[in-house]
Amino acid sequence: MNLFDFALTMELDGEAYYRELAAKTVHPDLKAVLEGLAAEERRHYDIIKAAQGGERGIVPEQPALSDVPNVFADKTFDLADQERTIPRLKAEPIDLYRAALDKEKESVSLYQELAQKAASPEETALCQKLREEEEKHVELMDNIVEMLNRVQDWVESAEFNHQEIY
Repeated sequence: MNLFDFALTMELDGEAYYRELAAKTVHPDLKAVLEGLAAEERRHYDIIKAAQGGERGIVPEQPALSDVPNVFADKTFDLADQERTIPRLKAEPIDLYRAALDKEKESVSLYQELAQKAASPEETALCQKLREEEEKHVELMDNIVEMLNRVQDWVESAEFNHQEIY
């Protein structure tokens, strides 16, 4: 199996993995993020396919997560929303996100290793581009895990709440 075939298979597996996680998620905002990550993995597949076909040039940025609503832009958030959101977030299976974070870290390492072993400058450039893309996913999944950890540690009383400000 050559580099392109391996990377194509890996990206399709990544897409299926995120779609499976999205199906298990009960919080709609996190579901949208996971579906966006699945779409990103599909975009990576398309990038690899184009490179395999000899198409060169800059791949246009098309972040699938641009459709995810910005929760901070909604100025109508009130305490009633918070009282419904916190329990839903607490119900999220954080281990799924930790596993996804580990997979993304493995992808970054793998593409770094493949870039060093690449047989041509084109293959090296492709691996570096994919590594950069996967690093973005690591950052996103790390943020989700951190957010869910903070929700699990939620304490209602300010007297006992000594969390760092974020």
